[in-house]
Amino acid sequence: MSHLPKIDPEFKGLIPPLTPEERKQLEQNILADCKCHDPIILWEGVIIDGHNRFEICVQHGIEFQIIEMPLTSREAVKVWILNNQLSRRNLTDAARIEMALLKTELLQEKAKRNLTHGGRPKKGTEKPLSVSSKPKIEPIHIQKAIAGEAGIGEEKLFQYMQIKEHGSPQLLEKVKSGELKIGTAHRLLEKEIIKQLSQASKIVNFITHVIPETGCVTTNPEVHSKLVNTITALCQLLDKLEDDHEAA
Repeated sequence: MSHLPKIDPEFKGLIPPLTPEERKQLEQNILADCKCHDPIILWEGVIIDGHNRFEICVQHGIEFQIIEMPLTSREAVKVWILNNQLSRRNLTDAARIEMALLKTELLQEKAKRNLTHGGRPKKGTEKPLSVSSKPKIEPIHIQKAIAGEAGIGEEKLFQYMQIKEHGSPQLLEKVKSGELKIGTAHRLLEKEIIKQLSQASKIVNFITHVIPETGCVTTNPEVHSKLVNTITALCQLLDKLEDDHEAA
């Protein structure tokens, strides 16, 4: 092959990497047959599916087939990649959710541009996640669409989003890697939220009732201003945590 396919970091980054075990098994399969059964999918000479197969074949000098996809833009390519990956069965629920979220974002951005330029889809051709026909869609509709794209229940999607927003980076990473199931991680998060609620409540009570009794608030305007801001921020945090915990 005179011109090898190119690798686009953005396209490759949309695809969850194989585990070392999966990569090793793929390599063994290709070497055992001395052939790559699945073609490398390209768009304008750039790989959009088959990065691992391509690298293994090049490394061992094994021939491979290519198929060019006639997609119209980088945006269309990204949606194609996400759709292709969502059809895989060996993805974690977290990976499926992240891809469904990204796909929804891409289609919404496209819809906004269509509306800006006066473009509207023909009747009967609207896509499930497209918002081209309406300027706004209620969040519940988007949530249902994302859950449907990811192939999971809405409750599991809600739990994952809670983990993503309120959980620690370490907890989120364990969920993404599959080390922890979403439900298990969410129960751990609930315990942490309850702990935060207790701490925030104590701090707000201390600032609101104990400190004013010492007189420092009235004798130092700068301290008073900082305390007011602190109280406001803590109260907002407390309200948000309570709302999230009740909704969980």
